[in-house]
Amino acid sequence: MPLVPFARQSKDAPGYSGERLKNLSLRPSDGYSQGVLIGRSGLLSQHNLGSAVRAMETLAGVLYAVAGGTVYKISGGTATSVGTVLDDEQTQVAASSTELAIVAGGKYYICDGTATTEYSTGAVTSPKGVAFMDGYFLVIGTSGGRDDALTVSGLDDGTTFGALDFAFAENAPDALVAIIEDHNEIWLFGSKTTEIWYNSGAAAFPFQRNAGALIERGATAGTAAKEDNAVFWIGEDLRAYRSSGTSPQVISTREVEEVLSEAALGRAFIADDRGHKFFVVRLTGRPALAYDLTTGLWCEFSTGLGEAEFDGACSVRNGGTFYVGTVSGHVATMDPDTYQDLGGYLEAEAISVPLVEADFITISRLHLNIAAGDVNSQGQVMLQVSKDGRTWGLERWRPMGALGEFFRRVVWHGLGASRRFQFRIRITDAVQRDIYGVKYN
Repeated sequence: MPLVPFARQSKDAPGYSGERLKNLSLRPSDGYSQGVLIGRSGLLSQHNLGSAVRAMETLAGVLYAVAGGTVYKISGGTATSVGTVLDDEQTQVAASSTELAIVAGGKYYICDGTATTEYSTGAVTSPKGVAFMDGYFLVIGTSGGRDDALTVSGLDDGTTFGALDFAFAENAPDALVAIIEDHNEIWLFGSKTTEIWYNSGAAAFPFQRNAGALIERGATAGTAAKEDNAVFWIGEDLRAYRSSGTSPQVISTREVEEVLSEAALGRAFIADDRGHKFFVVRLTGRPALAYDLTTGLWCEFSTGLGEAEFDGACSVRNGGTFYVGTVSGHVATMDPDTYQDLGGYLEAEAISVPLVEADFITISRLHLNIAAGDVNSQGQVMLQVSKDGRTWGLERWRPMGALGEFFRRVVWHGLGASRRFQFRIRITDAVQRDIYGVKYN
């Protein structure tokens, strides 16, 4: 009998599913089973900036981070302050070839690599977001009492804004909450609708609305991101969306939507880990939701033990290295050979697909095949059994294998009889935790 995947995704519905993957994700396979669970890489600190990292960007091949109101230039292994801005969780950055634009706390700043200076944005008096396209910085915010204004900087000059260089996203009377550039188009996210603009080259104002690309769906502030030739966001209806051309495609499950409706949403960003890319939505007081762009399945990311938040808050790729900025103040990489987050716990947990039969079934043994053998100390894996999907039995710990045991079969005996079985495994040791599959006897 071949192995089967232990679990596939996070689906918070104990009555009929209750599957869960925390710091694990499914990778399709034609080997031991149809799918293996791969452990999330640990966060490995490269720089400790001491305050929450709000945003990161690259300028002329150099990494910059905004943390605790300080703008840092990170080069040659050293983080150097190059100015200050207001400390704002919703800080946004955009870069040209020579300037870094920062919007934070309703202010607009330009960093030239050596200093950071505040500038006026002309008709927009309270900037909310910034993007860069075709030599222009585009800023959204408030103008003349309206909160759907768009203004553009001078060409190749982010420090100047003409008093008349502005327009309104006036197709619908809703406030702009986010701006993002994708495929040489500007996406203006409102609280109820989304407009797509392009560079028309007009002399009066270079950007115009694509009249045929209005999206009757808005966004939640701070949740827009782009990757894999698409734009991702959380709508004002608390569903997750992925763009398909200029149309929104729902990617959230009903179970994910229930979580989004109950939780306080934080920022969203992209994570690139072990060949998979994730749209990560931070949640206050609970693990982040992570949508795997490769499989279209959801899992969860957390830092520490239990139902803790994920420490990651923003990300950027600089050259061949992918960086994550953390709430605890670190600029980190995601290292597949690191099984901790910043030296602390990285807890992996999986709840299996339910086994349900009309008649009683007896499970005498559970065989879990797990990667091991490349760690310096032996770890353990815990199993719990549930017969109703809600209450769990005693913890049963087993060794995962010592150094040199590269393919370890962990076995539990005498799991009982029931019409419904579900299993939970947990690994807290700093050891490899890829799970090839499970077999029930």
